[in-house]
Amino acid sequence: MNISWYVKRLRTFSAGEIFYRIRQRIRTHVLDSLLKDELGARLSIPNSSVVDDPEANLYYPIFENKLNIFKDIDWHLDLSTGKRFPLAFAHKIDIRSDRFGSAKHVWEVNRLQFLLHIAMLYRKSGELRYLVLFCHHVGKWKNANPYMMGVNWYSNIEVNLRLICWYYCWQVLDIDNLRKKDSAIEEFLREAWWPAIKEHAEYSYNHPSLCSSANNHLISEYAGLFLAACKWNIPHRESRLKYAQKGLEREILKQNTPEGVNREEAAEYIQFIDDFFLVAAIVGDATGHPFSTAYKNRLHAMARYMDAMLDVNCNYPMYGDGDDGFVLRPDAGGHFNNFKSLLVSFATYFGDSSLKREGLAWDEKNEILFGKEGREKFDALPVASHSLLDGNRFFAESGHFIFRKVGCTPRNDGDAHETYLHFDAAPLGFLSIAAHGHADALSFLLHVDGKPVIVDPGTFTYHTHKDLRAYFVSTLAHNTVCVNGKNQAEQAGPTMWLNHYKATVLDCDETKGFVEATHDGYKAENVSHKRRVEFDRDADEFVITDMLYCAKPATVEIPFHLHPSAKVKLDDSSAEISVPGSRRVSIALDSKLSYGIREDGWYSEHFGEKVPAKYLYAKADCEGEMEFVTRIKIL
Repeated sequence: MNISWYVKRLRTFSAGEIFYRIRQRIRTHVLDSLLKDELGARLSIPNSSVVDDPEANLYYPIFENKLNIFKDIDWHLDLSTGKRFPLAFAHKIDIRSDRFGSAKHVWEVNRLQFLLHIAMLYRKSGELRYLVLFCHHVGKWKNANPYMMGVNWYSNIEVNLRLICWYYCWQVLDIDNLRKKDSAIEEFLREAWWPAIKEHAEYSYNHPSLCSSANNHLISEYAGLFLAACKWNIPHRESRLKYAQKGLEREILKQNTPEGVNREEAAEYIQFIDDFFLVAAIVGDATGHPFSTAYKNRLHAMARYMDAMLDVNCNYPMYGDGDDGFVLRPDAGGHFNNFKSLLVSFATYFGDSSLKREGLAWDEKNEILFGKEGREKFDALPVASHSLLDGNRFFAESGHFIFRKVGCTPRNDGDAHETYLHFDAAPLGFLSIAAHGHADALSFLLHVDGKPVIVDPGTFTYHTHKDLRAYFVSTLAHNTVCVNGKNQAEQAGPTMWLNHYKATVLDCDETKGFVEATHDGYKAENVSHKRRVEFDRDADEFVITDMLYCAKPATVEIPFHLHPSAKVKLDDSSAEISVPGSRRVSIALDSKLSYGIREDGWYSEHFGEKVPAKYLYAKADCEGEMEFVTRIKIL
């Protein structure tokens, strides 16, 4: 047991949370222990011709690994390390070290989202072997995961992601009709699937993520339970439905600003969280349980922020954590850009043509969500040209600033000319632990012509590789000023921060194209930092001015992290950066700085993956008032 982690965690608790945690501990370690099914009822599993066929193979992506979903699956194996989690009481399993491997990798398999792909194979082909394979996997999962036993009963978000997946599998397979025609299906439901659904629904309700844990996990719990109550006659159905819907109504307003920005300060999580709220809205409309106008207005604002933060190629600014989590992923291809898919979803749901960007295509996920009628609605919307993206978009109350210039004519390769910079003057994260935020106050990212150039290094890991986790969340790993080699806040655990900084927007003007902000993350170092970003649209140039006041001698470092594909030349204080497929970028550093090119950086575009990366590195010793001016010009 890591005692120091628990002591630091306790520092984030209010008095009310202490009582909640005591009750939670009783639930998870006493009551749940009484409910654990150590024997596990052994179900009769139908033989699968697909599994038995040595020539049949289909690989589904699990982060940097692949899972053969046409063969039997080890439900407790971490594909990334080959280690295996024990079949022990769930809440006593160690997931916070790499003793048994990465729980995150195991959970990704056990979200069972590949079942939706198998269900679609059956719907498209009508071949019985795919239906049998589906039943085979569900039965095998039930046998291998008795209630409260094993790591797959550790986290409530995982339970609810399975519920949501099963809801849509039920729809795709048309189970309500199949069970009338096939007694074997009815038996499978009675013996395997229905008991699993009931267990999941009860677990969902009894293990809410409250207080400092009430982030995207709580949203998933309400969404999973809401869909379950809309579809199935679970115990206490009506009260559970009202509870879940009320929770979603509350959390969409609480966890997202009026400007539509998610308060977790983790850009990749936006597609994940938006999907929870969207599928609930779609199902609520379809089943006679619609959400309020306030809910739908906030969801629409979230859609507009998501559209604004994406560059012309639908790349997102990688601030905060990202773990490639999806609510629904029916395809078995490579990396899936759910932001593109969500633009299609939001354009369809709201009938908003401004979200139907050039190049967007109807996909299988939206086919599942909306069906033929939705496809017709989407096709009828006019396309919004890239030129409509032109112009700065400031979300000043939320602390996010997007500078953008889109050319009127496309480049020779057909891509649009775009200059895009995202500036972050937002809080560290959500609630007292800011679990998925990074220490990145006043950092910026630059994309040119839809290609990342100056980047956020990403996430890579949560609970394993602690040294790398510390690197990826650190201030020095972001394009801002780092003082005395320290973070702007105290990292107390892999997903826990103490002593949060406060970022303040001092002045901004969307039309004139400037923002000035400060933060107090270095008050313990007796240093204040203020940064001003100005965009000269005509010259395609940014001027970034860092103003520091150091009450005592301090060392400041200013990194500019580059995409791994970037080539950089440094000539005295001037650097030129080139990324394939985009215009070149010049950076003129302040002559008061010492500077160089470092090669000890990392870049993680996707969870579990990392590659070496270079960065420009500037440094100076400071005392009193100092000012550093950086000019970034698109050539």
